[in-house]
Amino acid sequence: MLSPINIEDIINILPELIILFTGSIILINGVTSRSNKISYYTAISGTFIGIITKLILIFVLYENMNYESIFMGTLVAGSLESLFSLIFLIALFVCLNMTKYYQAQITSFKSEFYGLLMYSTAGMMLLARSNEMITAYVSLELATLPLIALVALGKGKLSKESGLKYLVLSAVSTSFFLLGVVYIYALTGTTFISSENPEISIHYGTIFQSISHAHVNFPSDLFVSVSSLSISNIIILISVIFIFIGLLFKLGVFPFHYWIPDVYEGAPTPITMFLSVASKSAGIAILLRIVLSIFDIADVSDPSWHSVLNWPDISLSIAVLSVFSMFVGNILAIKQNNLKRMLAYSSIAQAGYILIGFVAILSSTQINDAVYNSSVMVAYIFGYMFTNLAAFYSMGAIKQNLDSYNFNEFKGFGRIDIWNSFVLSVSMLSLIGIPPTLGFITKLFLFSSGINSGFTWLVIFGLINTVISAYYYLRIIKVLYLEKNESSFNAQLQVIKVSKLAILLLISIIIFGVYPDPIFDFCYDAINSVIN
Repeated sequence: MLSPINIEDIINILPELIILFTGSIILINGVTSRSNKISYYTAISGTFIGIITKLILIFVLYENMNYESIFMGTLVAGSLESLFSLIFLIALFVCLNMTKYYQAQITSFKSEFYGLLMYSTAGMMLLARSNEMITAYVSLELATLPLIALVALGKGKLSKESGLKYLVLSAVSTSFFLLGVVYIYALTGTTFISSENPEISIHYGTIFQSISHAHVNFPSDLFVSVSSLSISNIIILISVIFIFIGLLFKLGVFPFHYWIPDVYEGAPTPITMFLSVASKSAGIAILLRIVLSIFDIADVSDPSWHSVLNWPDISLSIAVLSVFSMFVGNILAIKQNNLKRMLAYSSIAQAGYILIGFVAILSSTQINDAVYNSSVMVAYIFGYMFTNLAAFYSMGAIKQNLDSYNFNEFKGFGRIDIWNSFVLSVSMLSLIGIPPTLGFITKLFLFSSGINSGFTWLVIFGLINTVISAYYYLRIIKVLYLEKNESSFNAQLQVIKVSKLAILLLISIIIFGVYPDPIFDFCYDAINSVIN
């Protein structure tokens, strides 16, 4: 019998409740006092309390605990979901701090802006801990619908156009996701991703197990005659494709990337930053939970599980998507003259790098390999978070003096806004993967996991794309320091001091680049708690 809801379940989701409660208070303030200052400081305070609460849960409640089911198995509690929740909360905190540079670019609905941002973050946190697909779908909608409104809350037609594009394409991708879930439910009667309860004998882990032991591969067997395979297996394979399509849209993977450049450019820059970090990480979190469901088994030492772990066809399929994502993102980024669009295409290439991690996980031949490959990929996401937040935050601090994000507007600012330009430059070096930055060490381990999994050719493509990306990342540094724009040296130009938050992000990139053990150890322990 499933365990009833108890006080421990409530304690486990306390950070989500704090964020939801804060968002509700802000929306109430929006229709009463309509004080933007109250809304802003309420959002900052609620986010800070949420981060502290999550850290307390991690180091007190989850320190020696494997992941466990809560709320009758629909959600899980543990280190892995806490790690992703920290990513969302840190991104939210930086985003809220960044809005002080963009008060004039956001419409008069500022309370709604902060409230919707809190709701979206709560949805992502619930999505990361979802253990049941209907719960995951509702969490996905809670995360996405506020973002659609937030994209459209910027002033100007471009923001409204971006919001409409994001609405339509999000609806299509979510429909694919839900259709895949419904098909699997119709065939198996389950929506649970994994389960530690013996009464729930069928879940996504056992479904993947049965497909693998039946020697049904993905996607090559889609072209095998139905008479040679079970029709239910074919439908399950199609359902898995639909679910992957819905989630790969969130990552911005080729060919589901077309929305990213326009939405990133049209959205208010704080929301662009939030999309590039939090939204992408949310899609990775639930996709990783689905992939790791194959380890929800009675005896992981059983040699027969090696065949479950080794999925050559699905690994090759994702590897192909990875290559196209890297080349499309990097090559198109070279042609951009707008910094936001350039970083948008960069995020597509980064999604391609992240897929190398998924390829390594699905190509693992032993449990220990899968733990290592999963932890390396999560560490890369953590490093990407610090780097992208620093890049957008410093760019936003510089941008308040400028009329647009055109490269020409940034000429010579390395000698005016020294600190913000330095943070932006270090962020670009980290995105390339140049030591001693965090981006270097996380990319090094990510590529090594790909090589160890037998996908050396994929890593070679990754290295080629790293060289390609260096062109447009270094172009930003060249514009800041080596090009001169006389109009930038106006005596009345306001010079902005770098904020403490930007310095903190910069220090994180350097310190964790030199000493990455805390991040890698935390990620390894989090993954290990799920698998073992």
